[in-house]
Amino acid sequence: MSMNRLTTHNLSMTLAAALIAASTSLHADPVQELFNDLDADKDGKISWQESITFADLKNYFSSLDANQDGYLTPIEFGVTPRAQS
Repeated sequence: MSMNRLTTHNLSMTLAAALIAASTSLHADPVQELFNDLDADKDGKISWQESITFADLKNYFSSLDANQDGYLTPIEFGVTPRAQS
C-alpha cells in the first residue's frame, strides 16, 4: 500500500471511529448520564452521601428510595432500561 493510500485509510478509520462515538453519545439517555455522574464510586447505585452533591436530589432522596435501603438504583432514579439487542 502506498503512503498516500495508507494515510487515507488511517484517516478514514479515525473518522469512522469518531462518527461512531458521536452517534453513541447522541443517543445516550441524559438520565442515565446524570446517574453515572452522581454514582461517584461506580457501584451501580447512588448513596445519600453521593446525592448531596446535587441539591435537588438530596431533597427527594427518601421519596425516590422505594425500598428505603439508603441507595437509589437506576430504576428508582428513573433510568429507562434499554432493550437488549
